[in-house]
Amino acid sequence: MTFALSKLLWALISPSSLLILLLGMGLLLSSTQQPKLAKTGRVLCAFVALALATIAIFPVGDWALTPLENRFAFNPPDSVYGIIVIGGDERTDISEARAQPTALDSMRRYVVFADLARRYPDAKLVFSGGSVFPRAHAKMIDSDVALDIMASIGVPTGRMTVEKNSRNTYENAIFSAALAHPEPQQKWLLVTAAWHMPRAMGCFRRAGWNVSPAPAGYDTTGRYRLHPLFRFAEQMRNLTLAVHEYIGLVAYWLMGRTNALWP
Repeated sequence: MTFALSKLLWALISPSSLLILLLGMGLLLSSTQQPKLAKTGRVLCAFVALALATIAIFPVGDWALTPLENRFAFNPPDSVYGIIVIGGDERTDISEARAQPTALDSMRRYVVFADLARRYPDAKLVFSGGSVFPRAHAKMIDSDVALDIMASIGVPTGRMTVEKNSRNTYENAIFSAALAHPEPQQKWLLVTAAWHMPRAMGCFRRAGWNVSPAPAGYDTTGRYRLHPLFRFAEQMRNLTLAVHEYIGLVAYWLMGRTNALWP
């Protein structure tokens, strides 16, 4: 119930959805015959136009995403007990249709994971990630796609532990713990997107993992730029990622799924 509700709420309050809803409300109100409602509608339309222009011109998305990406840096330890990578956007439909394993942002995580697997040849290897919305009669699941990709870049998938049922970060942590049985003295590296690392670290620590961050795939330079960029699609994407993570951090902390509000 919590999982389905979270997906429904996010569909309504994500930046793009919220702006569309406000624009629709503004257009509806501005067309009424009541002056006060019509004025409110015009104000809403003007606000949406200003918000879209700001996102289109300035690096608003980068400003929002930078604190998340700067939260953890990678400091390679001398040795680790294991390495765990979180999946997330494997495309089973495209993989089946094109006969080629396909993922989006997760590709960058797998490259880092492959490099770490070579750097620490004795480390235990774990993949965590299930299908959020599994397709009926699908020939592949998300973990199949992930393993095919990792095998192609040299990861020894034969010695990997694979967790196939998690649908979110909280489940990544607890379901993987049930398979890997991490102990406090065992040092693990956690591989996920840099912007996702704060929430992931909080969940895994809460679930009993002794994890150190190995961020993969940065989307910002880490600096706060003031000059115009004129990259609307990129900045809307980054803003959406950031808002999703900030909401997730607050929600997970309130539900006791992370060990801190800002891990």
